[in-house]
Amino acid sequence: LATLKVLGFYNQETAVYVYRENFLLTIIGILFGMGLGVVLHRFIMQTVEVDMVMFGREILPMSFLYSTLLTFGFSVFICLVMYNKIRRINMVESLKSVE
Repeated sequence: LATLKVLGFYNQETAVYVYRENFLLTIIGILFGMGLGVVLHRFIMQTVEVDMVMFGREILPMSFLYSTLLTFGFSVFICLVMYNKIRRINMVESLKSVE
């Protein structure tokens, strides 16, 4: 990120670069998480059931909505924190470090 800023990118341009990747990974995570979550829910419900106790096996559509909104909310929070970090990058110091 420091290299992008040295090349002349402004803070907003660098942030959009990071945000695009973050939101793409968020969408991929939501889609895979929903699919794997349904499979995991079925497995757990079948595993913990005994003859005397039976649990509901259906997942309500609102559960998917809540999980999606929570995931997007967390992603937006991370983007806000990252913007402050991106803004404070010291270009000269980061390029001096030997890594």
